[in-house]
Amino acid sequence: MFFDIKRIDRRKRLGIMAAYNLLKFAPPLRTSVDTEPMTKEHIDEIYSGKVFPIHMMEVDSPEKCFLENAPVFCAPGKEGESVCDLDYLGKYAVKKGTPYRYGGKAVVKGGKITSISGSTEKDEDFDLKRNRFLSSFGVHVVLVHHAIMGHLAMYQKYLMKLTAERNDSYQNLWKENQSAGMLMKALTPYASNEVSYKIEVLVGPDNSLVGRATSLTNKSIMELNIDMHKKVSDMEPDEVVAYIGSNGSKDWETACQTSWAAAQRVVNLICRKIENSEYLRRTDLRDLAMLLWTGTFYHGFVGDFQLDNINKGNLVFPVTGEEHEHTVAYGTLAATIGCSTSQRTMEMSTLAKFFGEEDERDAWKEYHQILAECAKMTGVKGFSYDDTVYNAIDF
Repeated sequence: MFFDIKRIDRRKRLGIMAAYNLLKFAPPLRTSVDTEPMTKEHIDEIYSGKVFPIHMMEVDSPEKCFLENAPVFCAPGKEGESVCDLDYLGKYAVKKGTPYRYGGKAVVKGGKITSISGSTEKDEDFDLKRNRFLSSFGVHVVLVHHAIMGHLAMYQKYLMKLTAERNDSYQNLWKENQSAGMLMKALTPYASNEVSYKIEVLVGPDNSLVGRATSLTNKSIMELNIDMHKKVSDMEPDEVVAYIGSNGSKDWETACQTSWAAAQRVVNLICRKIENSEYLRRTDLRDLAMLLWTGTFYHGFVGDFQLDNINKGNLVFPVTGEEHEHTVAYGTLAATIGCSTSQRTMEMSTLAKFFGEEDERDAWKEYHQILAECAKMTGVKGFSYDDTVYNAIDF
C-alpha cells in the first residue's frame, strides 16, 4: 500500500535517470538515416517482452485512426456532423524551421473528413491542412489526453490525496479491513513511484521522448503541461468525467457517465464497513472511485489506444504539412514512447478472488460487465472489455 513514499528499485531508478540525462544531451532525431519503412518485425523487436500486447484496431493510416476514434474525440455538431477542434494547440511555439504550428478544426460526417479549418477536398490547401491536423491529433492524444490528463492531472492527483501525509489511524483503517484494504492496495501500488521518473522521460522539460518527436519547443511543452494540468486538476471528479464525455459523441458521453456511476457504486459497496469512519475525509471514497475509473475505463481506452497506434505510425507528431512516412528512425522513437509508461497490475478477475464476501465479488464482476457494455456503447471498433481487463492504474 502506497502510504509511504518509497524509493523504486535502485537499478531501475538509475536506468531511468541515465536515460533522461542521455536525452538531454543527445542529438536531435535524424530522419536522414534508417529511412526504410518501419515493419511489424521492427516493432516486435522493440516491444518483445516489454509490454502486454495490444491489438485494439486494424487501421493503416493516421486519417483512418482518427476517423475510427472520432466518437471519442469529436463532439456533436449540426446536421449529423461531429467536430474535433484542435486550434487550442496553435498558441504553443514550434521549433525553428518548422513551417507550421499545430492546430486545425476537422468536421466529420458519414465516416469521412468533410472539411478542415474551412477547406474541403476541392481546395488546394486541403491536404496540407489535413496533414497538419493529423499531427495535432497525435499530440492531442498522447501528450494531452494520456500523459498530462490521465497520468498527472487525474491519477497522480487522487493518488496523493488518498495516500500522502495521512495519519496512522487512517492507514490502519484500510489495513484492518480486508476488502477495502485490498482495493486500496490494488489502486495505489508501490510501483507508482516509477511513474514519477518515467513521466519525466516521456514529457518532462528539456529533450524528453515526446519533446524529441514533436515539433513543439521544450518551453512550449512545459507551457502546455502547465495549462492542461491546471485546467483538469482544478476540476472535481464529476466535472472531469463531464468534460471528457463532452469532447465526444453522445454515446461516448453516456459511456463515461455510466462507467463513472458504476465505479462509485462498487467502491461504496466494497468499502461499506469503513464508510462512516471518523478517519475518512468526506471525499475519500469518491476519490478512490476516481482512481478506479481513471485506471479502468479512461486509461483502458486512451492508454491502450495510444500504445496500439503510435507504434503503427497512426499517431503522428512532427507537423510538416506533408503525409507522414513511418521510417525506422521515427518509428523506433514512436514505439519507445508507446511502451515507455506501459505497466500493468493485477488482472481484474484475479483481484476479485481476494474480496472477502460474495456480494463484493459479485459487485466487482458486475463492474467488469458494465465496462464491457460501456465499451460497446462508444461505437469505437476494437474497444472491448469482454476478455482480460487489466487494472491499468499502475501506469
